[in-house]
Amino acid sequence: MRNAKFIFILPLLGIWISVVAQSKYVNLRSWEGKYPTYNNERQKFFDLPEIQHPLRKLLNRRDYYLLTRGHTKEGPIKLIDDYLKVKVCGSPGSYICDNATILVIDLNDGSMYVAFDIFNREPRYYSSKGKFTDLPKEVQSPF
Repeated sequence: MRNAKFIFILPLLGIWISVVAQSKYVNLRSWEGKYPTYNNERQKFFDLPEIQHPLRKLLNRRDYYLLTRGHTKEGPIKLIDDYLKVKVCGSPGSYICDNATILVIDLNDGSMYVAFDIFNREPRYYSSKGKFTDLPKEVQSPF
């Protein structure tokens, strides 16, 4: 009898954990079409706790600054399937779109993927789960 209860409760617990994890990131869909920092929102995208905390763990201090504050140009946030894609580029000393960077967030589990200097010979990749190159081609694309 005890085993039957355990077997019944275990799948319910798994479903509950999945629902809680998805609901944590579902609010990020509202950022589609908005800009990470240059917008009329009261809070900036990179300052959201569900963005800021994982990024600080994933990136070193310099790269975190470069992604969140060091770029001078940015595009609107795109929603592609269940991925949010943020593109930023530029640097304080340049008027061109150098140092192109992509941040991708999987809205299913919150995993993050960052590619720095994507147009250089040796781009730098960071990911909290798997590899950046494992993402769908449309999400990886710099355009």
